[in-house]
Amino acid sequence: MTSPLSPAFRFHAVSLTVAAVAGLSTFGTLAVMLPASAMFLGWVAFNMAPSMRGGLANLGCFLLGLAFGIGTAIAIALLTPSLGTAATPVAVSGVVILVLSLRNLAPLNNPLAYFLGLTSFFYSGFLPTGTTYAILASAGIIGAAACAIAALLQALVDPAPAPETVR
Repeated sequence: MTSPLSPAFRFHAVSLTVAAVAGLSTFGTLAVMLPASAMFLGWVAFNMAPSMRGGLANLGCFLLGLAFGIGTAIAIALLTPSLGTAATPVAVSGVVILVLSLRNLAPLNNPLAYFLGLTSFFYSGFLPTGTTYAILASAGIIGAAACAIAALLQALVDPAPAPETVR
């Protein structure tokens, strides 16, 4: 099914639709005092897949990446007394080996989505706690849900999008 609207109109309508979803999800994220950066990293993780099912798998990778980030921070703290400044590179090497080892574990096999979860944790500056996980995971899930909504609305606005999608 093709839209009778001009390609230029559909292009701008998609841009405005996705922007509205992004604005509303940012407002909602901030209104409940969650970090917008984690929301957008969840959006990006979800968006790296060409399907909703793949997006959910990527969200799973993102959420596991958050947990791995917390675990890495704990490992750094435990290793620092004996390794000093070498603790961080040792722990980071370990988590990279773990993440890359999972790239054959379908459907949770997207290293970039894992790294977005790790990035979300380390850039947050929060302590490695269960509360931190809940905060960042909630924000990431909001972002993934917003991305899914944006994709659905994009399909309604422009049923025949160009190969490069916006969502």
